[in-house]
Parts: sequence; C-alpha cells; structure tokens
Amino acid sequence: MTVNCYSKTFKKYFIVSFFGSIPTYFTKAVSNQAKGYHMRLFGFTFMFLALWQCDTTEVIICFPQECHTKATVKDLTGLDGCGLVFELEDGTILEPERRTYVQPPKPEEDPLYYFELVAGQKVVIGYESSNAGSICMAGDVVFVTCIKSVQIGGTQ
Repeated sequence: MTVNCYSKTFKKYFIVSFFGSIPTYFTKAVSNQAKGYHMRLFGFTFMFLALWQCDTTEVIICFPQECHTKATVKDLTGLDGCGLVFELEDGTILEPERRTYVQPPKPEEDPLYYFELVAGQKVVIGYESSNAGSICMAGDVVFVTCIKSVQIGGTQ
C-alpha cells in the first residue's frame, strides 16, 4: 500500500475585538498617574498575550492510494438523480461522491476530479465509505481515493 502525504501550514492568530472598551472602563476609577501606569501595564500584557498566541501549526494529511478493486463504469442517467456509477465484479453498485471546490484540488486529494469517466470503461479503484447523501440511491456512496484506467488485456 502506498500512502501519499502532503503538509499544509496554518497560521493561528489571536484576535480580540472586545478589549477596546476595557481600558476606558478600567481607568475611570483611578487617578491620572495610576491611569498611565495601568494603561502601559495593560498594553504590555495585551501585546504579550497576542504575540504568544501567534504560532504556526503544521498538519500532515495522508491519503491511502490502494487501487485494487476492479470495476466497470455504468451509465444510470435514466434513473432519477443518477449518473455514472461503478459496478464491481460482484454486481455491487458504488456511487462516486462528487465534491465541489472553490479552488481545484491536487490530484492526490481528489483523483476523480481529474479523471474523465466514460460508460463501459474498465477501471481499478480505491475508495472509502462516505457519509454523503444521494438522490440516486442505486448503491453505496463512496469517495474515490485512487483510480486507474485498465485497457483490454490488463495493461494500464
């Protein structure tokens, strides 16, 4: 089994908008000399907390790349809400989950996004069970983690 991993770096920022009213409220009850001291102390504390909370978090995301399940692409557009599905050798129907993206994903994130399905095409797929709903209800909804086209004679 091949595992394809990539990392994303996220910045975590500490943003507090409600602190704007605290210095005014806090300094109403103290003298002018103490007010300057407390304002500097508050400013230093706030800056320390804000800078302390800024850090970088690295997340590693892995996708298993097992392509071992043989399937045939089947056209079920005649059924209400259906399209192209996978029919396994044992007759099981799998509906591929089609995700919508703001920006195109990397091929290792969603291989089906870059793969053109054609009815009758022989493929080898890897998949994970998905909790996505389906109008078609012809089979289980799955997220395809790996897909390869298979030519007649077994070559890829």
